[in-house]
Amino acid sequence: MKIYQRPAFIRALAKLSDPQQELVRQRARRAAEILGHPHQHSGLGLRPFGRYKEFRAGLHLRCLFLLADGDIHLVMVGTHDEIAAYVRNNG
Repeated sequence: MKIYQRPAFIRALAKLSDPQQELVRQRARRAAEILGHPHQHSGLGLRPFGRYKEFRAGLHLRCLFLLADGDIHLVMVGTHDEIAAYVRNNG
């Protein structure tokens, strides 16, 4: 499973501190490892969010992604409110 980063994700990630960026990257790799193993999802808070899926990257950060052809496409990273606004504006 490959992990791709979409432009909005790259822009949002660049605004985070270096430790936050590293945590997001670690959590994305972990999400790729555990997808399809529901009993392991609890540590990431992996859940559906509209047509997307979401995982937690720390207490306040969320990462939005899509699954396509067995790969993860990271779409957006931000707070719960930022993620909700993105989903409202981008379906």
